[in-house]
Amino acid sequence: MKFQKFLIFTLSIAMLLSACSKKADTSPSAAKTEVKTDEIASVPVGCPKSNTLVAKSEEAGTAKFSSANSWFLSWGPESGTFYFMNYNDFDPKKYSAHKIQGKDVKASFDLKNKDKSALKAGVWNYGKKDENNQLSWLNISTEKLAGGVFDKNGKVEITYFGTDYVCGKVTATDSSSSLNGEFIAKFYEWKF
Repeated sequence: MKFQKFLIFTLSIAMLLSACSKKADTSPSAAKTEVKTDEIASVPVGCPKSNTLVAKSEEAGTAKFSSANSWFLSWGPESGTFYFMNYNDFDPKKYSAHKIQGKDVKASFDLKNKDKSALKAGVWNYGKKDENNQLSWLNISTEKLAGGVFDKNGKVEITYFGTDYVCGKVTATDSSSSLNGEFIAKFYEWKF
């Protein structure tokens, strides 16, 4: 019996000393970092590697949109629509086919140049009908509501416009909803 107690005591001391003798790894590589699975490997200059775009409203809660689920549908050189969704089955050829239900959230907005010039990097201010760059609405859709973000200071800044991606930043907040952050959206040319 004395031998068992001695053996347990000795093993306990050995484990305690072993645990105390290990130094904590404080190197930068040992720090826990969030793994970004949404990053695009090779992005054009002017584009973020991944989206930070977030929609907030009472109906939508806080919805984040991955770059995999972000699209720009070109209707011609002077206009197009952005679609951002938190679900995975969006088809740009059938852009309205998905039935929004449950926690599904889709955000969208149109860009248009009044003079019919081609879209390119620049700024589109919400509701400024006297400007060439037209941003007439910003929309957040849920199962029970499709509503606009009516921010008189809302704007979309396009930092890169190509036939691979369209990138930029949205800034729009009103008393009940918001759509804010950077995005990289896949370009899709709509064929009529």
